[in-house]
Formats: sequence, C-alpha cells, structure tokens
Amino acid sequence: MRKKSIQLLLALVSVFVISKVTAQELTVCAVPQTYSALEAVKHKAPVKFKTFYALEDEILSRINNNNGICSLVISSDEKLPILLLRSNQTKTDRLKPFVKAPLILWSKDPTLFANNIDVIKNKKLKSLGLPNPHLTPVGFAAKQIVSKKTFPSEYLKHRIYRADHEFQIFSFVANQSVQAGFVTKPLIYKDGHTTGSFWNIPDDTYDPIFYYLIDTSKSNSHSIQVLFNYIYANGQALRHFYEYGFEPI
Repeated sequence: MRKKSIQLLLALVSVFVISKVTAQELTVCAVPQTYSALEAVKHKAPVKFKTFYALEDEILSRINNNNGICSLVISSDEKLPILLLRSNQTKTDRLKPFVKAPLILWSKDPTLFANNIDVIKNKKLKSLGLPNPHLTPVGFAAKQIVSKKTFPSEYLKHRIYRADHEFQIFSFVANQSVQAGFVTKPLIYKDGHTTGSFWNIPDDTYDPIFYYLIDTSKSNSHSIQVLFNYIYANGQALRHFYEYGFEPI
C-alpha cells in the first residue's frame, strides 16, 4: 500500500512539473510589427507567455526544424498560414484573421503630409520607396496604389527605390535617403505616438492587410486555448493593437 502511495505521489508530482514547464514554455512567435502591442498584451494576459519576434521565413524555419517553441504565431503574410497547413503544423480551425494594418505613405518630414496630399497631386514628390509586390501583402497593396491614375509616378522613374520588405523602406525613409515610402501604420509608432507625417490611404483602394493568429501548438491545452481566445477576441487585448496602429477587421 505504501509503495502504491509513493508511486501515486510521484506521478502527481510529475504531472505538476510537466504542466508547470509547459506553462513556462508557452511562446508567441510574431512578426516585429506587433512588438509594441504584444508586449502590452503580455502584461495583462490571463496566461503567461514568452515572445519571439522574427520575419515569417524565420518563424517557419523555427517551427519546421524544431529550433524553438511557437505555441501561437502572429503573421501578416497569408502565405505562412498556408505553408503551416501544408506541413501539418496547424489546422484550418486554429487560424483566424483578427486585426488589419492600414497602408500609409510615410515621410520623416513632419510637414510633408501634415495638411493634405498636394505633394502627390502636384507631382512634387522627390523620391519614393516601394516594397516588393511579389513578396509581401504590403508590397502588393502599394503596387495597387501606384498603378492608379490618381497617383502620378511616371515622373519619378529614376527616383523610385525598391526593397524586399517594408522594414527596408522604413529604414530608407527614416534615414532620409528617400522622401516618402509605403509602409503599414504600426511601423511608425514610437513611445505610443506616430513620427513624421503620412497619408492614411483609403482602405477601399487596396486589398486589406490582415494579421493572422495561428495555433501551432498541436495541443488542446487549456492555457493555449485561453491565450488564443484572449488575443483574438478580448476587447482589452485588441485595444492594445489599435493603440499601436492596427485596425478592426
């Protein structure tokens, strides 16, 4: 009887230790645009979690190669959910779009778009930064705007600077190598405030840039379900995303 009691006690201790380790290792892997919002969520979430920030390719490699834990993933690229589905790293009922990022034309100059967009209408832009339309939703959306007749850009032929990602465009503009560039609004927040000036592009003129919440844990643990639902639907959590440039779907 005593031996059975000891075995039962050891089993209970083992379950407790495993549960504690699992809770400690709960990690949200997210793209850098979400940093400010997600760090704010972290302090108020009902479940403790760690964060890992990287571009989509690195997150996918981390998951597929078992280089680290990704309990949940937040991504702006619809290709990542598809690739995760194909590699059986998630299921269709475990991924949902939950916010969107508005596309803007941003300048480090606080006066350029302060009152209107005459600088665009009057062909006064000196240079323009464009992310690659084939690599990211941001680049594709930017191409949709530049392709419109209402956005004259022919005169900028040799002054259009291209890059793979919006982070590079942000860097060009921040360093004032380029006068204005297409990025999403969350990138220009610093200490809770936007920097420079920007044209908030009407959202009915380009395809929405959704952010997806994806459960890649392959687990039905209560803590993961609670965290997923909190980020996806809790008003307080979503407000943090809205405070840093994201918008409701």
